[in-house]
Amino acid sequence: MPVKIGLTICMALCMCSCTYIKYASVQAEYARIQNAEPGQLNVKHMLDRDTFFVHGRCDDTAGRYAGFRKAIAAFSSKYRSNERVDTMYFEVAGSHFGLNLPEGHFDILVFADIDSDGAFEASEVIGKRVIELSSASVPDKVLGQIDVQLTAPITVDWDISIAVPDSRGRAESLFFPAGTIRDLDDPIFDSGFSTLGMYDPASFLEQAPTMFYALEEDLGYKIPVVLVHGIGGSAREFETLIGRLDRQRYKPWFFHYPSGGDLDQLAELFFQIFLSGKVYQSGGMPMIIVAHSMGGLVVREAINKYQSRQTENQVHLLVTMATPFGGHSAATSGEDHGLIVLPSWRDLNPENPFIGNLYRKPLPGFVHHELIYAYQNPSAIKIGENSDGVVALNSQLHPQAQRQASGQFGFDNTHTDILNSEEVAAHVLERMETVKNAFPPAQLDLLHQGGYDVALGPGYSPRAQYSIRNYGKYLMALSNGSLTPFHPEEERFIAVVNGAKTPRDDAEEGWLRFLSEHTEFNKN
Repeated sequence: MPVKIGLTICMALCMCSCTYIKYASVQAEYARIQNAEPGQLNVKHMLDRDTFFVHGRCDDTAGRYAGFRKAIAAFSSKYRSNERVDTMYFEVAGSHFGLNLPEGHFDILVFADIDSDGAFEASEVIGKRVIELSSASVPDKVLGQIDVQLTAPITVDWDISIAVPDSRGRAESLFFPAGTIRDLDDPIFDSGFSTLGMYDPASFLEQAPTMFYALEEDLGYKIPVVLVHGIGGSAREFETLIGRLDRQRYKPWFFHYPSGGDLDQLAELFFQIFLSGKVYQSGGMPMIIVAHSMGGLVVREAINKYQSRQTENQVHLLVTMATPFGGHSAATSGEDHGLIVLPSWRDLNPENPFIGNLYRKPLPGFVHHELIYAYQNPSAIKIGENSDGVVALNSQLHPQAQRQASGQFGFDNTHTDILNSEEVAAHVLERMETVKNAFPPAQLDLLHQGGYDVALGPGYSPRAQYSIRNYGKYLMALSNGSLTPFHPEEERFIAVVNGAKTPRDDAEEGWLRFLSEHTEFNKN
């Protein structure tokens, strides 16, 4: 009789479910194994132990390993020699990786399958870095900007053989981390996988290591709309809103995270990925965030981490739906009486510091917060406070959250059905209309026209081909002077075309080649 966990559903009911009992047994087994045969791989699966998110880039400045399958892995000798604790597989260098690791000392190794034999081996190490993880040195439990420069191959002095996974049928993004581009029917958005993220975050992260997903390759002139689910949720729950998005104007992105995790840690990771400007750089494009239930708490705490730096990305619209801004009273019972206690339950407890500290800073002036609450309780017998069937109204309408919101609106929906409401979707889209694109209309008109679908020779890099086919008409208008530049980056690009500056990447080099080889398109 498994119980469908619906975001901040009552912890008392949760603790009676077969799913909860199953994962309590799994946690007991992890503890038994750790006592009998200690290992770091086992530790990272234990809910009562701290784990750390490590992210960075693998930079192939010399372009040595284009086209080779690659992997990054973390090794620890804390309990056994050179134990492999986490691994992420990729092909395109320059995009971000993510690793989930317990406390300790780690050798981070990058591999390339140089001999194409289907295995990463000790002689195929092309990058190395050493890190130390502890609560003292990494208090936020997120270690970012761990970049690894790829070099000539070296050989490590222990045996390694890691099978290269079969990646057929999934194209790698040129800009996003490996495996980022997915359809909403992808298995990682299934309810069973979301449940795994509640009770065994480490197993979730072994399959979804970066927590960032998109439906399409990136196009820089679209406004990003970051969708954030709640406890037990997934990107698929936003299908109604996504179906109504103008995909010429907006690009939906997802923070698909293990929702049993520590909310402070998840908020720090959200900040580093989306807001800090160190991972994703918006280039002045405003961001929109739509968060449901507990996801609103993660995002609100992430916004507290703004440091007023010019390089940070700005969220111009934050929409929260049915968010327990005052916490959830049932979390107290879950923390006091549970066989296992999820870190997110502790943070949802109104008596714990997370909720108390959430409003320590006002929202930045550029953030418009639209607070949406739900008030339909489907229960035949209604006991206790008014609610949407899951979250009490007095929590959704927490006084400090109301005071900081720019607008608030209530809907006659349940906690989960609010995501399927056409009326709510229309309201959100109306608010999104107030966020203005960073590009002037003239630039946008050309960008929407796309580029040139012509045969390009082998001398064009994948990124050059992408730029020509998606931005070609806009780049041509800048190149021939028919479009007036509005941004320093456009002026720099024109200087490159005119020979006054050196191309800074293979995409610009490819454009110069295109101009010389395809003069038929150069019409002023």
